[in-house]
Amino acid sequence: MKFLVIKHVVVEGLGVFESLCNQANIDVDYVELEKGDSFPSLDGYSALWVMGGPMKVGDTDDYPWLVEEKELIRQAIQDYQLPFMGICLGSQLLADALGGTVGVMATPEVGLLPIELTTVGQTHLLLAGLPKTYPVLHWHGQEVKQLPPGATLLATSPQCSVQAFAVNAQTFGIQFHSEVTEVTVGDWVQMPAYRTDLEATLGPTGCDDLHQAVVAQLPQMNQAAKTTFENFLKIINQS
Repeated sequence: MKFLVIKHVVVEGLGVFESLCNQANIDVDYVELEKGDSFPSLDGYSALWVMGGPMKVGDTDDYPWLVEEKELIRQAIQDYQLPFMGICLGSQLLADALGGTVGVMATPEVGLLPIELTTVGQTHLLLAGLPKTYPVLHWHGQEVKQLPPGATLLATSPQCSVQAFAVNAQTFGIQFHSEVTEVTVGDWVQMPAYRTDLEATLGPTGCDDLHQAVVAQLPQMNQAAKTTFENFLKIINQS
């Protein structure tokens, strides 16, 4: 099994999912867009993962490769029928590529806040074994305003109505950061856009406060990520 993973910035990769891939003997090829990598052919891959980043889905003037990336996502899902996982920006690009709408939030959602599985989400294979409500890391100022045609809402929160969704039996978008590790907060706060959102939401001590909160909740969040990852593998094996 081999995954193709698109990274928009160097510090925002698979996180805890990288070690889970290693444990499952899954090969991973990375597209490092910040380093100028080109998009490869999708031939030979078992799934496509698209990670987060500080850019917006409509920033095609500043990041012209976004146009090609959204077409690649569409091809992966509709032409190659590849299992797909989009995280944060990746989920927004998924929605945009397939006809949904993404826009600016009234207030950025940053911090450890709970999500709630919808009725469908509670029985969906991707989220099987997870509690109805559990805390996750949020760090975004954009959100999916309208789901793509035919998509199903799997999780929500008071601050952001679309926290997870499925487009079909093997295509998923997750707005929150289930890939979080001990170094996530320290790495991401170095990016100006992320620091601005964090301090606007959590104040000048927000970095230290969030880091401590993440470390305290990390075992629970990593277990939820492991459950989600194992469920995703089951979906791949059934496809």
